[in-house]
Amino acid sequence: MGLILVVAGAALSALYLVRYCRAGESWAKTAVKTGSLGFPMLALWPMGWPGLFVVGLAACVAGDFLLSRPGDGALKAGIGAFALGHLLYIAAMAGQGPLVPGYVLPAALLALALSTEYWLAPHTGGLRWPVRIYVAIIVAMGIVAALTGRGWLIAGSLVFIASDLILSLQLFGRLGGVPARVAPFAIWGLYIAAQVLLAVGFAP
Repeated sequence: MGLILVVAGAALSALYLVRYCRAGESWAKTAVKTGSLGFPMLALWPMGWPGLFVVGLAACVAGDFLLSRPGDGALKAGIGAFALGHLLYIAAMAGQGPLVPGYVLPAALLALALSTEYWLAPHTGGLRWPVRIYVAIIVAMGIVAALTGRGWLIAGSLVFIASDLILSLQLFGRLGGVPARVAPFAIWGLYIAAQVLLAVGFAP
């Protein structure tokens, strides 16, 4: 059953990429997007993945649902769901063993977070503080991943940050022309890749 759920999720993820990435809002789009990770999420806990990671993934699935729906309320709730997911991922990473001191990658991520005050925050309107908090949380996830010294977790966190970076540019009107047309495909591909990398990193 677990394998069937994972395959179903992979099929829905591919369908979303080719059919729904640039499609307008619809319940079909919401269902495909939510099922892409929702089905694999149902398989992971019985297969031995850490509970904190699985619950964090469930929060991300809720975020997928919310961000696929119209309105500022759904957007704010979606940001909150993903923030919760990242906090749970941080807790799961911290439980993987002693953290290894490191400076270069954490410093680079901190610099990235600070830079958003220049190129992102001025364009977020009433969402400025939710976005600031979200940036702090996802960068903290990247820093904790770096301190674990585990390659899969580091890669997954960095790819997640890349996906959200492009998403932020798209959401707040910072893209135009070809980049705006390509962005939805890059966001989805990087997002799914990030979740797969993290799942491999947490594999029992």
